[in-house]
Amino acid sequence: MKFQQIRSATAIVTFSNKRFLIDPWLAKKDTIAPIPGSPNPGLRSPIHDLVLPISEIVDVDAVIATHLHFDHFDEVAAQSIDKSMPIFAQDKIDAHTLEGYGFRDVRILGRPSEFEGVSLYKTRCCHATPGEFEKLYSLVKMRGEACGVVFQSKDEAKRLYLAGDTVWFDGVSEAINEFSPDVIVLNCAEAGIEGFGKIIMGLSDIGEVLKCAPNATVIASHMDNVGHARLWRKDIRAYALRHNLKRLLIPEDGEICQF
Repeated sequence: MKFQQIRSATAIVTFSNKRFLIDPWLAKKDTIAPIPGSPNPGLRSPIHDLVLPISEIVDVDAVIATHLHFDHFDEVAAQSIDKSMPIFAQDKIDAHTLEGYGFRDVRILGRPSEFEGVSLYKTRCCHATPGEFEKLYSLVKMRGEACGVVFQSKDEAKRLYLAGDTVWFDGVSEAINEFSPDVIVLNCAEAGIEGFGKIIMGLSDIGEVLKCAPNATVIASHMDNVGHARLWRKDIRAYALRHNLKRLLIPEDGEICQF
């Protein structure tokens, strides 16, 4: 199993010799205007350029779109990915949107969905501070639904859990307890909008995951590229050093974690 950090939540997972592109955000640096209510009001996104050519990034066997927010699936991805590529969506609504881009093989994640020997299990997310979900996404006029994914195969000794855009809540602990993942990928830039708290994990959430999964390796993803982030790689590295957390990995863009 390999996890290659591409940029933000975009990654390539190699599992049972199949390559999955996760949440392709392929826009050029500084394409997105500063986000209203951001803690970094002048910061455009993505903050960094892609470290690999797009042609190499989209050279995969399948795509997984955990949801369709601007930093998880964009117009450049829609234009760059082959229209015959299998794409897994979280639900019928997102599947319909992807079909509108012209993709001909859109599949809905289940429990499980099967892909060439790999079982994909959809898991729950809470993409906002609990209690603020409906108010926040009504204000910004976006869907707030998102999902995570567990990868499992008889050809892989380890299980992988991509938690997705979520904060710590009972859906995350349920997934950990159900699947006992060996590797857990967390989106943990603690992104947020003024007045609504965080919409993805921060340090306290990482701590809860580490406590709930004491034998798992945890990978910090979704880092250093969104303008509404409150947490950066340097902060997580300092946290890991402070608590001597050798099982907390913080890969740079382009870096591969192999298991």
